[in-house]
Amino acid sequence: MNPPLIPSLLIATAFALSLSACSNINQKEQFMSAAGFRTVIPTTPKQIAQLKSMPQGKVIPVTKKGKTAFLFADAAHNTLMIGNQSQYSAYQQYCLHYKIVEDKENAAALNADAAEWGGWDGGFGGPFMGPGFY
Repeated sequence: MNPPLIPSLLIATAFALSLSACSNINQKEQFMSAAGFRTVIPTTPKQIAQLKSMPQGKVIPVTKKGKTAFLFADAAHNTLMIGNQSQYSAYQQYCLHYKIVEDKENAAALNADAAEWGGWDGGFGGPFMGPGFY
């Protein structure tokens, strides 16, 4: 017997949402700011060109003179966020915590939806599955 369509769609939706944790640029910037990243606004044409040439929406490590900095370019908002190793680690923790909370919320929603199917015995029994119904 095939599983009910609606619970399968809900599971697929929850999985897709869990993959998107910390993928929204504004959300990333909020987490980076909370982690201590500083925001730099380019002012010269050369700085603006450098910002636009960087990978957008991704944290990239850059090592210079033995020190690693983590850069996040957002040309659409004309900002560059810069952090060090401890700030980047804090940012990763914020993202992980957000994903865990989001997964718990999705699981609770799925459990609530599954409870609505309880009268059907989870799809494996119920009023239409008795003897002689086949």
